[in-house]
Amino acid sequence: MARPRVWHALLLLPLLAVAGWVLVRGRTVRDDPAAVLVALRAAGGPSLPGPAAGGASARSEPSSYTRDSLYEYIDGAAEAYLARGFERCVVATYTFASPTTDALDVTAEVYRFAAPAGAREQMASERPTGAAPVAGVTGAFADPSTLVACRGRDYLKLTALSAGPGAGKALGDLAAAWQRQP
Repeated sequence: MARPRVWHALLLLPLLAVAGWVLVRGRTVRDDPAAVLVALRAAGGPSLPGPAAGGASARSEPSSYTRDSLYEYIDGAAEAYLARGFERCVVATYTFASPTTDALDVTAEVYRFAAPAGAREQMASERPTGAAPVAGVTGAFADPSTLVACRGRDYLKLTALSAGPGAGKALGDLAAAWQRQP
């Protein structure tokens, strides 16, 4: 029987290198997939809840606006948003059915700012006079037709397009659904 020679040992070196690499990679801590998903959603921009989450039966398709196109949506007020660090927004209209009156339409707007301070400043400037805190929705204020709220860098503005007895509940339900989103 032949004795192992030096070149036999050299043939084992690539195998040992691969085994070592696998061990090192296997011990590396991986990111939690749920945390990665939350980070991707946050980086992706502001979002609105699905219609069912807010108790609505229908919704228009969302429209998105950036720093370059915000004036197309809010021509006169765009400068105030841009000065506070506006980055992008999403807008949609929800429809809430009512058994006693006509359907209620609510326009939902979520604006993303570069910093939470910009979102808070914009909310403070647009907070309706006489608006009261909304029960169950942290940091939200509403009058009979408008609700405003902030969450981090996002500013939510809900506007009931027709006043009615169910407007306050619809605004509150939609704001609560927005706040529950990851």
